[in-house]
Amino acid sequence: MNYISHDRARHLLRYEIIGAIVVYILAPVFHFLFEWSGYNHFVGMFAAVNESVWEHTKIVYFPFLFFSIAEYFIVKPDFRRFFAAKTISMSLIPLLMITFFYTYSGMFGVESLAVDIVFTFILTIFVFYVSYRLYQSKRDFDSRFIPIFILFAAVLLMELLFTAFPPHIPLFQDSATGTFGFPTA
Repeated sequence: MNYISHDRARHLLRYEIIGAIVVYILAPVFHFLFEWSGYNHFVGMFAAVNESVWEHTKIVYFPFLFFSIAEYFIVKPDFRRFFAAKTISMSLIPLLMITFFYTYSGMFGVESLAVDIVFTFILTIFVFYVSYRLYQSKRDFDSRFIPIFILFAAVLLMELLFTAFPPHIPLFQDSATGTFGFPTA
């Protein structure tokens, strides 16, 4: 079982902090990237294409995924341990964003951009913290690699496919236009 040395842990922690900052900065970029791209559908697979709650999960999920890929090549950690830590953390993003939004908007009957921005900041720090702690833990991720890979594939496919083929339920409905998925020209 691979355990992380103190020096490697500090090195990884440095990149987790950088990652949280980068992802938080990229979140608003990923909110508008589809529009800025001239409504390019390829870009829309990774960036929010409308104002639905679901599409907003992509503004943290994909920057986290892309940063994690870069981080892997920079830090060169144990692959399975890193993959497991990142997969579990990334899986929390849509779950926590959706839960938080519906909880606060349902409890108070309001939607607030300020609350959403603060929550995105907290969520970003939290998922990088979870990732770091999981990587450092003594858990045996080797024996759990297949279920973790299935989790990764399932969440990634949902993030991609529900943009192109959204179920017609409120989670996927654009709050501004009442439409679903890619906007029609």
